[in-house]
Amino acid sequence: KLVTSADDYDLVQVYGWEPRVSLVDAWTQVDRPGDALSGVLDPAFDPARTAYVEGDPGITSISNATPGTATYREVTPEDVRITVTTADPALVVVRNSYDAGWSATVEGEPAPLLATDYLVQGVPVPAGTHEIRLVYRDDDVARGMVAGAVVWLLLLASILAALLLERRSRRRRATDR
Repeated sequence: KLVTSADDYDLVQVYGWEPRVSLVDAWTQVDRPGDALSGVLDPAFDPARTAYVEGDPGITSISNATPGTATYREVTPEDVRITVTTADPALVVVRNSYDAGWSATVEGEPAPLLATDYLVQGVPVPAGTHEIRLVYRDDDVARGMVAGAVVWLLLLASILAALLLERRSRRRRATDR
């Protein structure tokens, strides 16, 4: 349903959307991103029940597993906590954009973070109650911050050196008189 339009953009209301995080008990492992895209574009695809993952989740899918629950909490945009309770192994689908800068832990231990449904994240979990932590670190940002700090330190050092040289120059002129 069209809600509003402005500047060649349309805002539409989507019915049947999925929550920010959910669990699925069935998935298809694909070798290429294009295969995942084809799968999610199929009209029969149901994101509430299945997923397409790029890579091996390391757990076995169980047909008709007991549905679990997942809650999403954003500490900061780069630090996300998800609490999951499931009676069977499951894939936690997190509807954040997949990027290599993200890493996942389950109960503090490194866990696979899989490209899921072509563009979002998937984290496999065993049966039980678990806390997943997703953290985003971009090495380019860190390098940029270090480079910026170096530039500021050089600038401050050059200002300090100029002030010291000026001070020495004044002392010499004063003693020469």
